[in-house]
Amino acid sequence: MSVGNTLTVRVLESPLHGMMSKGLLVLKYQGRRSGKRYEVPLQYIEDEGTLYIWAGNATEKTWWRNFSEPAPVAAQLRGEEVAATASVVDDPARRAELLRSYVDRYPYTTSTGRPKFVGQRWHPTDEELTNVAQSTVMVAINPK
Repeated sequence: MSVGNTLTVRVLESPLHGMMSKGLLVLKYQGRRSGKRYEVPLQYIEDEGTLYIWAGNATEKTWWRNFSEPAPVAAQLRGEEVAATASVVDDPARRAELLRSYVDRYPYTTSTGRPKFVGQRWHPTDEELTNVAQSTVMVAINPK
């Protein structure tokens, strides 16, 4: 884990979590093949009690592949560890809806899911969101 991710995880697991936990959680899971335990800080949105994570640039990432089938996880969420189940969102129409919520919540998100801290905000049309959703990976975290 990078130094930045390690520091972020430590803050999110500490009493100081409030400065970051409104938009970040720590996803804790076991690798499906390696069996290794992972802790990854990730940006999330919440909809009707389910947490959603956009795996930006998914082709370059591997963590989300552990959830192609539902799998048990823990989430360090707003100062508490919560048991949950994680799974990839299969429905492209639902992913488009979630992308709209993501962009509304994090206006400096780009079409690849990477934040852009300087410059114009992304204001996608519904058609653009539908197109981006075709290749987007979203992971649902359902607390138990």
